[in-house]
Amino acid sequence: MVSKTSMHGTPQSNPSISIITPTYNSAKTLSSCLDSIKTQDYNGDIEIIIADDGSTDSTIEIAQKYTDKIYPNPLKTGEAGKAASVKHAKNEIIALIDSDNILPSRDWLFRLAEPFQDREIAGTEPLYYTYRKEDGYITRYCAMLGMNHTIERYGQVCWG
Repeated sequence: MVSKTSMHGTPQSNPSISIITPTYNSAKTLSSCLDSIKTQDYNGDIEIIIADDGSTDSTIEIAQKYTDKIYPNPLKTGEAGKAASVKHAKNEIIALIDSDNILPSRDWLFRLAEPFQDREIAGTEPLYYTYRKEDGYITRYCAMLGMNHTIERYGQVCWG
C-alpha cells in the first residue's frame, strides 16, 4: 500500500479523491477505466462519480458495478458532465478522468495527490501519456506528442 509518511516515520492517510468520469455509450472502455481506478494502491478515500449523457448501450449497467453515484448529464458533452458533477463530489481532491482513460500504474492516484502537499498547488496535469496500439489513431498521435487537451497557461493557449 502506498502512503505518505510523516517526518516521524508514521503512516498518514492520503487526501480523499473524488473521481468524475463522463460517459456516453462507453461500454467498450469503461470497465478497463474503472478497474484501473479500483486497483490503485492508495491509502485514502476514493469515490467514483459518473456523469452520463444518456447512454443507450450497457454503460450504466457497467458503471453500477463500481458506484451508485451515477448522475444524468443534461448538457450532453463530456466537459459539461465534469462541470455538472463537481457539485456531487465530497472529497478533498477532484480528479477528472475520461471513460477511455486507463491509469497506467497502481500508484497513479498517489502520484496525482502528492503535489497537493504544497499549499501553492491548485491543479495538476499529466506530464506523459500512455500509448496503446488498440487506441484510435488520433489518441495514439496525441499520446506520442504528450498532449491531451488544450489548457490556458499564463494567458496563452497551449497543449497540455
